[in-house]
Amino acid sequence: MFWSSFSELPKNGTVEGASLEEVSGKEFSVNGQPMLVTFFYTKCPDVCPFTIQDLKKLQSVLKEKGITENQYSILSVTLDPKHDTAKTILQYKAAFDITSSNWLFLRGSEQEIKRYAEQFNMFYEKSGEGSITHSTSMYLVDSKRHIRARHDMATGTERVEIEKVADHLIQLLK
Repeated sequence: MFWSSFSELPKNGTVEGASLEEVSGKEFSVNGQPMLVTFFYTKCPDVCPFTIQDLKKLQSVLKEKGITENQYSILSVTLDPKHDTAKTILQYKAAFDITSSNWLFLRGSEQEIKRYAEQFNMFYEKSGEGSITHSTSMYLVDSKRHIRARHDMATGTERVEIEKVADHLIQLLK
């Protein structure tokens, strides 16, 4: 569904607090500012790394539009906490040269992640070989924890609609 920049984004549920940890030890909260929530795992061969590359471009676009990092957050939540230790995620983050203070990488127990993902109606399933089949959606959450938009992650030749995500995020900042 397309929402123009002149339409108010719908409210599609509310995100409760999560007992997840930020891998670099930073405190985080889901209150106070809009955030883009993504789910990933470090062994993902395609969707996750392509999406991360596109989100780096999103940050550049937002900066060009006058939006600073302290106005929004990006939360990337691992779907594979057994493999994705804090050390593994920090190496992954470094491999993509992510240094932004507003881009937080989160992990928790299998149960904590499942509870958090369920709030978004986000589906994922781990195979016996360690690969994870997961929904390819990202979620825009406003400062009052309402889910306001769903955007597609990068899949195959389809990339993240950076301008559309940026426009929606800017709408939530007004």
